[in-house]
Amino acid sequence: MLALTAALGAVAGAATPPPPLGVEVGGPPEDPAYLPVHAALALGTFEAEGVTVTLRRAKHAADALGALRDGRADVAVTTLDQAVRGAWARGTPVRLLLAHTRAPAAALLVSPSHRTRIGRVADLRGQRVGIPGPGTTGHFVLAALLAAHRMSPAQLELVSPGGAALATGLADGTLAAAVVEEPWLGRILAAGVGELRADFRREQDTVRHLGGPFYEVVSIARAEETALGRLEAALAAFARAVIRVQAWLAATPPAEVADTLPAGLVASREHLVARLAAARTALAPDGEATVAGLAASLRVLRAGSSWPVTLKLAPEDLREPAFVTAARARLGSSPPPP
Repeated sequence: MLALTAALGAVAGAATPPPPLGVEVGGPPEDPAYLPVHAALALGTFEAEGVTVTLRRAKHAADALGALRDGRADVAVTTLDQAVRGAWARGTPVRLLLAHTRAPAAALLVSPSHRTRIGRVADLRGQRVGIPGPGTTGHFVLAALLAAHRMSPAQLELVSPGGAALATGLADGTLAAAVVEEPWLGRILAAGVGELRADFRREQDTVRHLGGPFYEVVSIARAEETALGRLEAALAAFARAVIRVQAWLAATPPAEVADTLPAGLVASREHLVARLAAARTALAPDGEATVAGLAASLRVLRAGSSWPVTLKLAPEDLREPAFVTAARARLGSSPPPP
């Protein structure tokens, strides 16, 4: 009888579902970096992995981070910059669960009227160059690019007029060059009013110009061991589900993805297909953020922003928990589709 009772207890314990997760997402499904989490819910992948997810759409990446910091969410899908400056720098250590991207959705473009004068990064010296805004990924990327070529933003005439004005400035030549982010990047290239000099959406260009991958968008959880231990099963299931979606997105033609997703995630099929086509090489299929990659990413963030002198943060401090590494390993090199 005791043996039977123990066996039944073991079975009941094994069948205990993980606790539900509250997930705050800092971007819309039409942004390929944030799409995997939206898709994992809509396609039932979270449910298939055995975890119940309540997904809330935050207005901004900073708001998603705020929900995690304030205890209103268990997971935040936000930017690495927010994970550092919005969490670690404010006394809330966090760990990465997944990297959604390994390259930023940005590129350095040159105005067609300046094409013969600007062939190298050094040729930007003294030129009027645009960025989307201070503290944006485009700003960080430009600062890191200049630093890699022993230049500083002070050597340029730097302006930040916003996406539409960047397009106009490149078209009429009032901007010699600009670092432009999606979705404006795709629109400018389609219109032929900007020429690529460095396409950071491609991992090889990011490694070449910035020294390594850049994990722009990430899923994070609070780093306290008690919180991680309590949510371990749920966070592992979350990671498995999102990895399955990211591997599928990276391997599947964009048109097929658009046809598979529920209508609620496809505001415009044409725009989604175009953005997925442009972003496929920037996605992180296995979701892994390596120590070397995190070191490169932190260098990019430091180049474009000032950090508190008291902030001591090593790449290893951000590295995924061991149970996420184990979850990825169990999926293997070819995760099942969502």
